[in-house]
Amino acid sequence: MTTKEIEIQIALGTLSIEDKVNIADNKRTSKKILIILSKDKDADVRYWTANNSNTPIDALKILSIDKDDGVRSRVAYNLNTPIEVLKILSKDKNSSVRYCIARNPSTPKKVLKILSTDTNTYVRHSVVDNPNMVRKQ
Repeated sequence: MTTKEIEIQIALGTLSIEDKVNIADNKRTSKKILIILSKDKDADVRYWTANNSNTPIDALKILSIDKDDGVRSRVAYNLNTPIEVLKILSKDKNSSVRYCIARNPSTPKKVLKILSTDTNTYVRHSVVDNPNMVRKQ
């Protein structure tokens, strides 16, 4: 399907959740469609949109304040998530979100240092394994 055809299908509501998930997960999906899918009512669609490495920064910013923890976790692990969003998400109430930030190789050392004192053991262990925290010998 073309971008225009997908737009029409989304507008008409004729795509199934499974179809939208497959579109959201596809690395060849246009940025325009990913922006539309970032606002979908279904959390699974938003999850896979947040997971897509081609999702535009504006869509990632929208998804970073999603009510669903899984969606925010995928934003936290997306390599293209802006540093300012990672900083905000590093204070998320959900430890899975903080865990994904600790594992994200794009997370700056300053944020990792804060997460190194996290109350969650898995978050702290992930900080140690992050390539930005590896000590040079």
